[in-house]
Amino acid sequence: MGLSIFYFDDEPQCLRLFSEAYGTAYEVHTAQTLAEARRALTAHRPDIIICDQNMPEIRGVEFLADVAALCPSSFRVLLTGTMMVGDALRELGSGTIHLFLPKPWTESSIHQMLARAALHLQSRLRAAGR
Repeated sequence: MGLSIFYFDDEPQCLRLFSEAYGTAYEVHTAQTLAEARRALTAHRPDIIICDQNMPEIRGVEFLADVAALCPSSFRVLLTGTMMVGDALRELGSGTIHLFLPKPWTESSIHQMLARAALHLQSRLRAAGR
């Protein structure tokens, strides 16, 4: 298995669909609550972290800012159906968020994100001399 992905979303059907679609090609971990997300990230340091913006306990940008400190080499993706890119411009510019994707996501957008994440992670490894 190649890359590991962590997906945090309060919509169980999104988590289920994602796991079914990508769970055989990638190591996929999911969480529906903030407590589950924190436990999962304590146990695993994923390559790619995907988070929905509109969560009941925490906003996605806040969660990804926390995660950036915990998993600085991860590729972080914010999903949202209501927020505009300009609303996350500071986080995009600072590297807290690497990519902004509209929700609902499509297979095409996820494939593009995975390709971009793989390139990003490979360039980090080359820069680190690995």
